[in-house]
Amino acid sequence: MSKQRTLLRGGTIVSMDPKIGILPKGDLLIAGDRILEVAASIEASDASLVDATNMIVSPGFVDTHRHIWQTQLRTIATDWSLFDYFVQMRSIYSGFYNPDDAFLGNHVGALEALNAGITTVVDHCHIMNSPEHSDEAVRGLQDAGIRGIFCYGLFENPENWATTPTVLKEGWRHDDARRIKQEKLSSDESLLVFGFAPTEVTATDFATGCREIEFARELGAHRISCHVSMGNYDAGVEFVRQIGEAGLMADDLLFVHGSTLTDTELSWMADHGAAISVTPETELQMGMGNPVAVRAAEAGVRTSIGIDIVSNYSGDMQGQMRLLLQAQRGIENARHAGPPREIRFKAKDVLEVSTMGGARALGWESRIGSLTPGKQADIVLTRCDDINMVPCIDPVGALVLNANPSNVDSVYVSGRQVKGGGELMHADWPVIRERVRRSSERIVNGFDSIDRRAIEDAAANLMFTDS
Repeated sequence: MSKQRTLLRGGTIVSMDPKIGILPKGDLLIAGDRILEVAASIEASDASLVDATNMIVSPGFVDTHRHIWQTQLRTIATDWSLFDYFVQMRSIYSGFYNPDDAFLGNHVGALEALNAGITTVVDHCHIMNSPEHSDEAVRGLQDAGIRGIFCYGLFENPENWATTPTVLKEGWRHDDARRIKQEKLSSDESLLVFGFAPTEVTATDFATGCREIEFARELGAHRISCHVSMGNYDAGVEFVRQIGEAGLMADDLLFVHGSTLTDTELSWMADHGAAISVTPETELQMGMGNPVAVRAAEAGVRTSIGIDIVSNYSGDMQGQMRLLLQAQRGIENARHAGPPREIRFKAKDVLEVSTMGGARALGWESRIGSLTPGKQADIVLTRCDDINMVPCIDPVGALVLNANPSNVDSVYVSGRQVKGGGELMHADWPVIRERVRRSSERIVNGFDSIDRRAIEDAAANLMFTDS
């Protein structure tokens, strides 16, 4: 049986493959789930034709860190510090999520990512209030049709019997993580694969962190996602150094944030193939320090970008690229005694980080991240005839500094079209939207019923020991 073929014709192709480069006007042929050919002109009379005139054809973005479940709490964290986030989101709001809320958060969050041209996401998922929550969180991603890694989170949310349908035994999450791997995500070749997220490694004792990393490897986790080096919140811990000295550093480790990683820690990571996911908007808002992306990349570390949370800002890669680019330029410009002669950090550099950089961080550089024949057909078409995109003189600059999700016309994941004509194709959004609103209202009402003083005091004692 022949594979379905689709020809994208006449677009500006930004391939992120150095051998192909940028084609001002070119064609791309999809066969099944793969990119078959990229050229100035392709003849394929048997293929379905898509007119890509006045569009940029580029690889899907790779988001290497997101807590997708928080979709129902959009704007809650607008003015939060990390302390506020820990007290309110992680210690209260999470306890009011029932299994259906976990599905909705993950499903709609994945749809939001796809709508913005993000075709691969790492879900650092710590909404495991019960095995039912785990099942529904996985289903939410699978039903959306996004590529990704579901990192099962061990973090213990507060117990809330109204939202937890099962009586649970001590340490149940370890057994449940094994079940999810075996029953739901057993194949490393599926669109969604199994990963792992330890309990907060800088907030627990080092021995526990080591045991959890070893457990993740026993399960065969594709990536192990760990928050580290978050400025003054975990000053002096140097978890990455400790992991290196303990002989546990490896290329399955995906460290997140890392604003205060030392040069020695970056060397440990580079030498062992470990990766970093920077989340510019969170790090700058919540006092973690300046994004480490350029320092890490220059040290040879596999460097990528994550969105992190939509509870305080938008879930698109375009905004994160823009913020990272300009934040780094600001840092470098401030070092000059006079005006800079040139800008060192280019738009193409941050586009690389959000595509091939993400692919390398996940060990999928031979699978995704560029429009290379033989790779998976994860492709985005961005319109250049919208008012904010005309004229499109520099397509890379347009993608990084001008575009937003409303300009994304079409999205393909593994050759399957999930967005076309500016609309998601497999979601009944009016129905889903009302479910999200009802879910959000109930969760927020639950939060408002809680006396938070004891929780705030406990968190303050943990995070501000010198105050």
